[in-house]
Amino acid sequence: MIPVKLAISGQPGTGKTGMVLKIAEMVSDRFSIGGFTTHAVVEDGVMVGIMLRDYITGEEELAASVRWDVKPRVPGRTPEATPLGIRLDTVKRIAVESVLRAIEENDLILIDEVGKLVSESKEFAEALDDALECGKPMLITMHKRSRNPLLQSIRKRDDLRTLEVTRINSGLLPSKAVRILKTGMV
Repeated sequence: MIPVKLAISGQPGTGKTGMVLKIAEMVSDRFSIGGFTTHAVVEDGVMVGIMLRDYITGEEELAASVRWDVKPRVPGRTPEATPLGIRLDTVKRIAVESVLRAIEENDLILIDEVGKLVSESKEFAEALDDALECGKPMLITMHKRSRNPLLQSIRKRDDLRTLEVTRINSGLLPSKAVRILKTGMV
């Protein structure tokens, strides 16, 4: 079996995180899973923050907020949205540590999402590279059109299979993803 890297891509708000959580649940009989997920903090219909959650421990922490005047900053969901300040120490504590632990202890590495928030961290880029090279299957989410250099390098991998989530295919996509992960077919 080839340890496939499966990326779920799509525009912000298309349900990538919910999709990978469903896929993870569907493959949990075959794989032990470690890594992290991201969750938008929304107030009055506007994203005001991003929470990181360790998949195994459930520990979560606010990693980005419109209320933090710190650098680096990540853009909001729309061009006119207020940018979010990022706390790189939180990225290290939740994202980096959960990925490194998953490399050592789990069968499948979950990374939700490779994007501007975590790519601002040099430690995360190194942990992601370690995960990509460790020979284990991965379940990754990423923005569809990002020109982020970290994402561009992942997209060029021979062992990566990308599925785009849309409103039309969201019901069928989990089964297809599970089949890919369980058979290792790129």
